[in-house]
Amino acid sequence: MEFLLSLVLGLFLLLFGMKVLRHGLESFAGKHFQRLLVWMTKTPWRGFWSGTFSTAALQSSTALTVMAVSFVDAKLLSFENSLGLILGSNVGTTVTTQLLAFPLENISIYVMLAGALGYLLVPNRLRFLTLSFFGLGILFFSLGLLRISMEPLAELEIVQTFLHQIGDNPLKGVIAGTFLSALLHSSSAATGIVMLLAEDGWLTTPAALAFIFGANIGTCFTAVIASLAASRAAQRVALFHVLLNIFGVVIFYPFLSPLANLLDFLGGSLSRQVANAHTIFNLLSSLAALPLLPWATRLLYKIRP
Repeated sequence: MEFLLSLVLGLFLLLFGMKVLRHGLESFAGKHFQRLLVWMTKTPWRGFWSGTFSTAALQSSTALTVMAVSFVDAKLLSFENSLGLILGSNVGTTVTTQLLAFPLENISIYVMLAGALGYLLVPNRLRFLTLSFFGLGILFFSLGLLRISMEPLAELEIVQTFLHQIGDNPLKGVIAGTFLSALLHSSSAATGIVMLLAEDGWLTTPAALAFIFGANIGTCFTAVIASLAASRAAQRVALFHVLLNIFGVVIFYPFLSPLANLLDFLGGSLSRQVANAHTIFNLLSSLAALPLLPWATRLLYKIRP
């Protein structure tokens, strides 16, 4: 049972680290970030880049999507202008997984220590920037703890059977990734777990890709919940986020094997290949959807008049 305790603690620290990282960056940016965000969404293309850089800074596409839903609900941002922001948020969230692909577990304690001391000693808003480093250190430490706790878990027959079935049927991987991401409220956290499974040989690359596809759908759950009591315009924003990620899965799902071969050709560790797949999937999906925004706007007005 010790490994189950380590697994739960690792998951808790993973989510807590992401929350501390996001809180530090949000506090450092301040209210100027919100005003800048509204100004940067005047056109879909500007909204795309604004969403990309803002999510990379906040380290959470969920946070930005919920923020967009809130802005539209408060009529600070129009529904049409929010769509480019959502597209960009899917790209910006891949920065987190790229960071997680670095093998920095051994120095995580020093990163946490430096961040904590900085938060206590550095004056003004810069202290929140050092707080984000503390959160980043927690992230890397949690991955090391998860890796240790998953070793005995993966030896269980029921887990091995499930992972084998995912390898044989990627659709099950998509469904499992959707539920895992919805449960964790974070596609980045779910992808980080998939990276560990792939690196240790428990998931094939195509199966890991299927998990990632599902994780992108599951991450919409929080924004959907946040929009339930909001205006119709805000609900359209959340619905667009769901449809965008389903659109990406429909496009990429038939090409799981060729994409896995491309990642193998690009090289790198298996965890890096998974991170690269997450980046490629979100970037190409958003770029493919960008020219379709006028059509998507008309469709969503018909669905949610």
